[in-house]
Amino acid sequence: MGLRSAIGAFFFSSLVAIAPGWAQDAPVPATDQRDYLDSPNGCAPATVLNLLKFGGTGYRPVLEGLIGSSDGVKMRFLVDRYFRLRKSTIHPAEQRWGVHGIACEDLTAGLNELLAEHGAPALSARYLDREEGETEADHLTRVCRLISRSLAEETPPILNLRSFVVKRREENGNEPKWETGASHYVLVTALRGTPSETGSELEVIDPWKGRRTVIYLHREANGRDFLALKGTLTNGTWRDDRPFLQVLAPDVASVRPANVEWSDRYLLVANHLIGRF
Repeated sequence: MGLRSAIGAFFFSSLVAIAPGWAQDAPVPATDQRDYLDSPNGCAPATVLNLLKFGGTGYRPVLEGLIGSSDGVKMRFLVDRYFRLRKSTIHPAEQRWGVHGIACEDLTAGLNELLAEHGAPALSARYLDREEGETEADHLTRVCRLISRSLAEETPPILNLRSFVVKRREENGNEPKWETGASHYVLVTALRGTPSETGSELEVIDPWKGRRTVIYLHREANGRDFLALKGTLTNGTWRDDRPFLQVLAPDVASVRPANVEWSDRYLLVANHLIGRF
């Protein structure tokens, strides 16, 4: 059996889409991060609320246990209790919540603390970089399998998208250099159709305006190498040789870095995943 047939056979038998879960008696609107008035970087708490809303019935007690009569108040409770006032797991001298939002590891830690307080099992998390010796096709299959497993467990996974851009700056002698762009969390609600050898469509909830949209997860299209940072600027590692899968997300404006010129190289990657896998 060829690679494409093998991929198709696996996903034909295991493809799962998450419906609105236990909230079938009335339509449930997705959480809009703009309702968190304390910061423009509310994509993390908004996506946590969306996971609790649209996951399986096991998440209902967790959602109902949050303090607040509105999504905005619930997000403030989440941030204040689990992020703003707790030490970072990767930078112990700092709090988890900062001016730029929250790192993937700290979001995972706070979310699992919330689940533990309500007797719910912890979620898994990992960076989605390519493993040593792994082909790009196998990399794509592995990441899609992680997403599919989480969906099958009625846990729409939280996907972190991260952009990178090549800029020429005076401090670098006007030589081109890769830089980090924007980071943004979305909730994956379904794998659409059967993944091909090159990519897969994902249905997601973008917390900016609480919009449902589709993004495309894919391999590097033209065999061009790029650099991408695994982790944070202070403790992460820049990796080369196409280390992450790329993403087309034309309707997710939050991931676009500012001040990108037409001549700058810019890409978006699937950086990190939190789910049940």
